Amino acid sequence: MSIANSLPQLLTVSVYVEMRKLVDTRSARWLLLSMAAVGVVIVGVFVAVSSGRGEQIDVSLMLAALALPAGLGAPIIAIMGITSDWQHRDVIKFFTLQPARGTLLLAKYLAVASFALGIVLCISLVAVAVAAVVSALQGNGLVLGDLAQSARLLACVSVIGSVSGAAVASALLSTPLAIVFVLFQSFIFDSLIGLFAGRATPFLQSATLSNVLVEGGNGWAALSSALIWIAVPGAIGAWRNQGRNVI
Repeated sequence: MSIANSLPQLLTVSVYVEMRKLVDTRSARWLLLSMAAVGVVIVGVFVAVSSGRGEQIDVSLMLAALALPAGLGAPIIAIMGITSDWQHRDVIKFFTLQPARGTLLLAKYLAVASFALGIVLCISLVAVAVAAVVSALQGNGLVLGDLAQSARLLACVSVIGSVSGAAVASALLSTPLAIVFVLFQSFIFDSLIGLFAGRATPFLQSATLSNVLVEGGNGWAALSSALIWIAVPGAIGAWRNQGRNVI
């Protein structure tokens, strides 16, 4: 088998291994449980409020509300997936089994994005099922609303959040530093930059890429956001991944 033909197989195996590692640690399992718990609370409150008012449950709005735990959990899952090997020195073992560091890093990106999207999909399906049961029992009915836009929102938040988190983590190679950076970026920088940047704000905010993909808008601003928060840290991470000594 040639190297070119074996690369897809090596990548597939590496992605599978990386996805398995995402649920092998106690901290990862607690994070997943926390995301699920927050999702359950949000869905429960939404259903309770709608039922209390005697209103139909709007599925699209309920799913859009799940973007909060998805947007917070996806990058943290990615950070843990990227940095865990370096934190525990497991890279020595994995680089021995898979010397192609670029292939292993790409597998990590694909694994965290696929895993985050899968988790969000599962939580969304459970939420819709719960809403359907409650509405059937109370006879209020369901309203799908703009379901396509809510689905795009969840997909963009989970995939872009995980890829962005992975890029930052690969550049910093430190779990606590990467988590602090992502939280600062999402909750402080994006909120305050508008006070200083004026019209340049959407070009600098990390949320612009997701917003444009979901709602439309300035494509150049989305490209700028992707370059700043994904491409640049991703390139730094790839360089560090290739050159860092594991001994």
